[in-house]
Amino acid sequence: MPDLSIIIVSHNKPVLVKEAVQSVLNQTHADWEAVLVDSGVLLEQGCFGFIQDPRFRVIPSGETRELAGRKNMASWCFNRVLNEGLVSGELILYLCDDDLLYPEAFETLWRFYTEHGREPQAMYASQDIGVLERDGTTRVIGKRLADRLAGKVCRGSRLDCRVDYLQFCHTRQVLAKFREVYGTDRFHSEDKEEASHADGIFMEQIGALVPVHPVPQVLSLNRRTPDSANLVYSDNRLGRGINLIRAKLKGAVRRLKGKR
Repeated sequence: MPDLSIIIVSHNKPVLVKEAVQSVLNQTHADWEAVLVDSGVLLEQGCFGFIQDPRFRVIPSGETRELAGRKNMASWCFNRVLNEGLVSGELILYLCDDDLLYPEAFETLWRFYTEHGREPQAMYASQDIGVLERDGTTRVIGKRLADRLAGKVCRGSRLDCRVDYLQFCHTRQVLAKFREVYGTDRFHSEDKEEASHADGIFMEQIGALVPVHPVPQVLSLNRRTPDSANLVYSDNRLGRGINLIRAKLKGAVRRLKGKR
C-alpha cells in the first residue's frame, strides 16, 4: 500500500495537464500512486505516452455527452475512482489538469501526518493563487493560508469557498466514516448546480466528522485560466469577499429556482 494516492482529472488541456503530471513526477517523496482520469480526447490522441512511471495509471473516464450534461464530471470521476478501489494510499489528494503541486507537497503532508501519530484524518495546506498569462507564465496574485484548525466538529473555520480542493488531504479511512454517517458513497457532489463549490461541500462534510488540521507550508499553485471553473479572483481581501458573496447569491438563486 503506498503512502499517498492522488486522483487527477483531465479534459482537453494538453499543455497544462502535462505540467500537472510533471508536478506529481517531481515529488520528493517517492511512495505514491496516481490515477489520471481523462475524458477521452487526449487519451485517444496518445497525449500521455510520455508517462513511463509505473506509479501512474491512466484510464478513460467513460463519460458520455448525456452524462456530462447531467453531472459535475470532476466529482463524478473522483467518486468513480474512490468507489472502484482504484486507489489504495493511506492519504488521498486531488488534482485538476490546470493546477500544480510543489515538489515537497507529498513529503510535507506525509511528515505532518506521521509526526502526529497518524491521528489527523484530514489536513489542508497553504496555497499560491496564480493567473496564467498569454505567454504561458503564471503570475502569482494571492495566497490561501492554512493558519487555523478548520471544520464544524471542532468549531474551527469554514472550508467551503475558502479552501481549495488542492489544499486538502484526507485519509482513506475517513471515507468509511463518511459512508456510515451520510449514508452515501457519493463523496463529492455530482450536482451541476453545485459544481462551483462541490469541493467545498465535500470538505465541509469531512470537517463535520473530524478536525481539519492546518499545514502552514505553501504546497500548491491554483492556476486561473480561461477554462477555470472559478476564474474571477481579486488581489485584495475586499474583492475576494465581494466575489464570495456573489457566488453564494448565485447558488441561492439556483436552489430557489430548483424548488419551484
